[in-house]
Amino acid sequence: MTKNEARERAIAKRDGLDGELILEKSRVIFEKVTALTEYIEAENILVYASMRSEADTFELILDALSGGKRVFCPKVTDKKNGLMKFVPISSIEDLVEGYFGIREPVLPEGYKEPEFDLWKTLMIMPGVAFDKDRNRVGYSGGFYDRYLYGHKGLKAIAIAFECQVMDDIIEMDHYDIRPDMLITEESTY
Repeated sequence: MTKNEARERAIAKRDGLDGELILEKSRVIFEKVTALTEYIEAENILVYASMRSEADTFELILDALSGGKRVFCPKVTDKKNGLMKFVPISSIEDLVEGYFGIREPVLPEGYKEPEFDLWKTLMIMPGVAFDKDRNRVGYSGGFYDRYLYGHKGLKAIAIAFECQVMDDIIEMDHYDIRPDMLITEESTY
């Protein structure tokens, strides 16, 4: 299956979920993620702000903040080259609409992203479509692939709904990076 076929199929299925079902499934994913040793032991959580019909991440953000973890959300810094930096936030209100309509933090002038301790940092990443081998299709910007390539060893967990997981293998390119784990409301891959 091509990336475009997987993307189109997954978005159609995900957009077909009603709001109540999205919240219900997101809650199950939240409980699975927050029970992980990787999450419990992490001091830094790198997490995107969910949009539209994606699995909700705002409960994860609030949980991490209330648990004393340092929370960083991505800010697109170079759309053309698919680059982003993770910027610390202290509340949901720190997020404003940015690239592609995604809520993101404001980049302070002169901001230099910290060197994350790989043993104490967990990335929670989005994806549009996946297969059962954790091959991932995003929105086609390559932001997460580039980021992970530049931060080798960073533990990355993707979250999605089971309807976004394809039975067919998705064709991937050599530069695509799979998450270490994929969590849905039904399974962990």
